[in-house]
Amino acid sequence: MKKIILTLIAVAISASSLSAAVVKKQGFLTTDYCLKRDYFTNCKLENYANPKEKLVLYVHDEQDFYYIDTSKIEKSEIDEGFARDGVSFTGKLTGKTIHATKYDGPPPPAKSFFKGCL
Repeated sequence: MKKIILTLIAVAISASSLSAAVVKKQGFLTTDYCLKRDYFTNCKLENYANPKEKLVLYVHDEQDFYYIDTSKIEKSEIDEGFARDGVSFTGKLTGKTIHATKYDGPPPPAKSFFKGCL
């Protein structure tokens, strides 16, 4: 009987550790409020500063979004990436939430050549 109980406990522990896979997702960083209203680049900073608003990463390739738990990352690190594309988060995926452990900001803007009169 003890062997059966220990086996069941071991299976439960291994199943719970498999359910939270480490992933790296790249996309557009916004808030839940702005995502629902299609305010991507027009999302106001007031929404970002509101502690009740959830951060959301919209992944273009999947045409889906993930909530971001940033409790292990300083909010000041993420500031530059708000309402910008090319932001990536690495962390454990549980359901629709990424528990972020690493943040990579957006790439710098591409150099452009302006040809014209000033």
